[in-house]
Amino acid sequence: MTRGTATAAVLGLAFSSSAWAESILYCNDYNVGTDRMGMALDGFEGAHSITRTTSLGSCDSMISSGGWDLVIYAVQNWGHDSYALNSYVSSGGMAIMQDWTSNGGRASAFGISWSSTNYSSMTITDSRLSAGLWTTSVSLSNPGWGIFSVSFSVGSGEVLASSAYGNAAIGLTNGGRTIVNGNLTDTISDISLGVQIYTNEINILLGGCDADDDGFERPSCGGMDCDDDDPWVNPAAIEIPYDGVDNDCDGFDLSDVDGDGFDWDGVGGLDCDDGDALIHPEALEVPYDGVDNDCDGSDLTDADGDGHDWVGVGGDDCADADDTVHPGVSGETPDGVDEDCDGDVDEETSLYDDDGDGYSETGGDCDDADPGAHPGAVETLDGTDEDCDGIIDDGTDGYDDDGDGFTELEGDCADGDATVSPDASEVWGDGIDNDCDGTVDSGATDVDGDGYSESAGDCDDEDAEAHPGAEEVPDYVDNDCDGLVDEDTSYSDDDGDGFTEAEGDCNDDDYGISPDAEERLDGTDNDCDGLVDEGTDGYDDDADGFTETAGDCDDDDESVFPGSSEVPDNGIDDDCDGDVDESVDDVDGDGVSAADGDCDDENGWIAPGMMEMCDGIDNNCDGVIDEGCDTTVGGADGSAAGSKGGCSTARVPPAGFLWALGAVALIRRRRDPTAESR
Repeated sequence: MTRGTATAAVLGLAFSSSAWAESILYCNDYNVGTDRMGMALDGFEGAHSITRTTSLGSCDSMISSGGWDLVIYAVQNWGHDSYALNSYVSSGGMAIMQDWTSNGGRASAFGISWSSTNYSSMTITDSRLSAGLWTTSVSLSNPGWGIFSVSFSVGSGEVLASSAYGNAAIGLTNGGRTIVNGNLTDTISDISLGVQIYTNEINILLGGCDADDDGFERPSCGGMDCDDDDPWVNPAAIEIPYDGVDNDCDGFDLSDVDGDGFDWDGVGGLDCDDGDALIHPEALEVPYDGVDNDCDGSDLTDADGDGHDWVGVGGDDCADADDTVHPGVSGETPDGVDEDCDGDVDEETSLYDDDGDGYSETGGDCDDADPGAHPGAVETLDGTDEDCDGIIDDGTDGYDDDGDGFTELEGDCADGDATVSPDASEVWGDGIDNDCDGTVDSGATDVDGDGYSESAGDCDDEDAEAHPGAEEVPDYVDNDCDGLVDEDTSYSDDDGDGFTEAEGDCNDDDYGISPDAEERLDGTDNDCDGLVDEGTDGYDDDADGFTETAGDCDDDDESVFPGSSEVPDNGIDDDCDGDVDESVDDVDGDGVSAADGDCDDENGWIAPGMMEMCDGIDNNCDGVIDEGCDTTVGGADGSAAGSKGGCSTARVPPAGFLWALGAVALIRRRRDPTAESR
């Protein structure tokens, strides 16, 4: 039961709480210039159809025509008996009438009588007075003119009408369908009081001031209930977002729940997530977090704008903070950066071992496209400088090692001795086949026929492969009879570093290169492990696309490199910018740490630059709480009916409303919330 119905029940009235009058007829033949009733009716225009006339004949004719929900009969000339009005009221119509006669006049016809013989006391005769439902007060002002005051109340002080002139009375008659006034409100000097009294009388017949019994009166009663037919709509109601209803009577529906200044896109706004104040069209897009922070339709996965997404989110850009680094870049530069993101740093530059032979061009590789050509390689007869010493085919049968104009292929029988060649003159008595014709002079014995006798220096005249000028081979024999065994072969430690080629020395001419050597940044495989410059500042040890030379502060961790995303609370400088966990102080994740001015780093709704909300909190950390907010709206009993209002910068819900949102679970990201049905 609504409040209006309850009042009707107590008074024995017959009207319904929702009986909004569709059609009102107002007849008035006096005081048109100061027409309090007419002014009261102005407040009902729009909600009701109101017809006004000053012609009694027209009034009676219109009453007789029917169709009126309420007739207001303010007529001075009661000598004009209105049988049309009597018939209308008798048949159940609702009416308000003025009775100007000295003895109650027509009022007695509607169930009210009083005595005016003694102006010091006035009695209103009605059975409901004995029940204490009506109260009256009378004060004598001028007995000679019969001037006195009468007030009439129902319930706890709700004034229905009062009079300050002449024989006066007021009464609800005919089962609550008719209000009869004596010489009443159109003559009091306080015009606003007269208008309010008439407004109250009209509201009584139309169902009361609070038809939906929600504790708030409608505007025509001076209240703030913008829909007095719906108990869920009033100034203290919780605003339900996106339902198209102004639930709390502040003038609009709630469409910006998170208070970021942008309406939800589900109701025509631009905010793609109205449950998160950090997500809106003007927000800073955070790369790779899987969230469309700025509501442009996608997360930022190409931070440097080079047309390639970061590898960490499934793309192929190995350095998304540098638009010069991405697949398709032409020509690596020797800078320690994998510009083309193919997993190789500085390939095809002077620092890179392109052919995988353990030497880059910087390390002396004379042909970095041929793995068989590099310092320390074995020279073969192929027209190529395999050992990169600047001499082609040196040490082979096709090379004139001793510079006498003949190679071994051309018949030089001792290509280590410039005095021995097919063009040399035989020297008698030296025990050497000087002209390589196979005959040793002076009859010296050349047992193995290698062109040398013992007297000529053959250290093993029974082995044709051993003689001065012979090629030393790895066979544990002094082939060239120089007193050294296997020198310059894979069995000898030519550079004295403790390793032979057979033992893994990849360059036995360089003391600094051996399996036990320390790798250096020189384009050379110093430790003979097949890798060039590994473990140095110029090598990408963790294959993240950056060397230490290029700024990688931890080249053993592939997740740490310049441009990497900083991971909070791990104690690591992930992006190599010199700051460890630079975002770790932002406890509430609103993008601002306490060190940067967040006055409450445990509340994500509080930070410099945040929209001020009417919640009793300094949301924007400017030292002022709720600036720009409206005042609190009071209830009918004088108590706070609910915190109302908004800030001048943006309308956001108060703290109590945020709790209510959680209770009804209205908001979901990118999902059309459905208003709670009542």
